[in-house]
Amino acid sequence: SSGINAEYGEMGTADSLRLIAPKTKSNLLVISGDLITRVSLSELANVHRANDAALTALVAPWYTPPSPDGRKKRNKKDDRDFMGLDPSDNRILFLSNEKDLEDEITFRKGQLSVFPHMRVYTTLRDCHLYIVSRTAVQTLLNKPDIAMLRCEFLPLLVRKQIKQIANSEQFTDLYSILPNDEESSGEQFAALCRPEEVGCYVHITDEFTVRVNQLHNYIKYNRAVAELMPDMMPAYTPPKTVTSFEDGVFGVHQQTQICKQSRVSEEVVIDAKCSIKRSYIGDGVKIGPHTKIADCVIMAGVTIESNVTLANCVICLGAVIRSKSSLKDCRVCDGFEVRGGSEYTDETLIGDEDNMMSFNIDNSHNSSSGDENVMR
Repeated sequence: SSGINAEYGEMGTADSLRLIAPKTKSNLLVISGDLITRVSLSELANVHRANDAALTALVAPWYTPPSPDGRKKRNKKDDRDFMGLDPSDNRILFLSNEKDLEDEITFRKGQLSVFPHMRVYTTLRDCHLYIVSRTAVQTLLNKPDIAMLRCEFLPLLVRKQIKQIANSEQFTDLYSILPNDEESSGEQFAALCRPEEVGCYVHITDEFTVRVNQLHNYIKYNRAVAELMPDMMPAYTPPKTVTSFEDGVFGVHQQTQICKQSRVSEEVVIDAKCSIKRSYIGDGVKIGPHTKIADCVIMAGVTIESNVTLANCVICLGAVIRSKSSLKDCRVCDGFEVRGGSEYTDETLIGDEDNMMSFNIDNSHNSSSGDENVMR
């Protein structure tokens, strides 16, 4: 098959769909790369086909990971979705993110006359997994200003759906369209019998489903996967212990403590008198003595020297943390070297030793549209 030639700039999901619209021959599955779910896609497809829908979205109850003390409390950085559904068939009647709303939610009288019963949820989350019909994708060709699927294209389809049904309500009585004017009544009858062109629905799943689109949840969801999806992340097994290290020998020093909520690769070197709690240690990681790590994700190839303290951090591939450093709520990017004795809190470190950059990330910008996760 021939490829798509385009000059890629800042593009939303709807922009991407528009590029492939001329080559689309059937329904499209749109899935966010930050989604973790157990749901069977056949369930979503069955709902889509049963309703002959233009768009079917997967939604799930909010999953609130427990904190280290075992309590469940929604993080205030997590913006809720306000979702209005028809209770009879889970048709989408309203969908907006908390960040995009004002103090009040208003509905048009025309909408309420067509759908007098609507249930508004704040406990369900749009998972950004959709099945979109070919016809719906083709409409994007005439809507060049629409860039994002979730906050622009989906509301457009919902409005079009309500308008279409409201217009069809004028012809609900078959006997009212059979008087003298045969030509006009025939057109009305044909309009009445035509199948619905636009229908937007949701499939509500009870399966474990989360979106890791905010950094403050990344570590918590790693822990949730370990507990709820054991086939994806093997259960805890006591690491191989050693009393001393030689070249090429992997293992954990017998004087190091690792809690059962942690996951440690077999190909690691962890020296004496370290403490590792509720953390995930990847392949090839080397940790020096007297280091404390809690609630962290340490990716492959990381080197952590002695007397380092890490709390609630994500350390990416090949990074180096020098001795006596202290990091809390930080993200260390690939290959970055943290100088010895450094102290950082709630920062992202990127660059190299000579051109170091550190800046804060405002997670609150990441959840509204879902089409772009932009580092600001």
